[in-house]
Amino acid sequence: MRQFLLLALVAGVLGGCGAQPQPQPPAPAASVAPVASVDPAFNPTDAAWLGLMIPMDEQFLKILAFAPANSADPAVRRLAANLTVSHQAELKQLIALRDRAHLPTENAHFGHDMPGMMTEDEVAALQKLRGPAFDKVLRREVKDHLDQSALVTRSVKAAGQEAGVKQLATTIEKTRAAQAAGLG
Repeated sequence: MRQFLLLALVAGVLGGCGAQPQPQPPAPAASVAPVASVDPAFNPTDAAWLGLMIPMDEQFLKILAFAPANSADPAVRRLAANLTVSHQAELKQLIALRDRAHLPTENAHFGHDMPGMMTEDEVAALQKLRGPAFDKVLRREVKDHLDQSALVTRSVKAAGQEAGVKQLATTIEKTRAAQAAGLG
């Protein structure tokens, strides 16, 4: 009996599906712009690096912006201010390379739990912290960001192709080493 009911249910569902005409997908509009192709000077490693470094730096700048109001330590506020300046300049260069490569602008990593980046919940929790608790977490996140971005930067230096990407990667690697050394 159970098999009969199951067969009747499946037949009813399938029968109902065929009874209604299925809507056809809309025809592409004539005014839709063609999708830009990636500049062949940029290999997949270049593209992946740019696609990761941009959101890493964007999020890092977001958390550094909490320091003036949330930190109790003048040294942490100075560190955040210095890192903000260097990362803003770096981000402009990364975006210029991404645009030159004709890569998408959306963050393919949004919502991912990735090394060197905080989750959105962690960012929200950090924003609520004040004083020494904030300073402790921010210092840890600074170290994680510097370490992970240096690691992926070494990868693009080894396997990247585009000269501007490799040049920026070399600069970032040196900058990260100096920044990490300054953490004390």
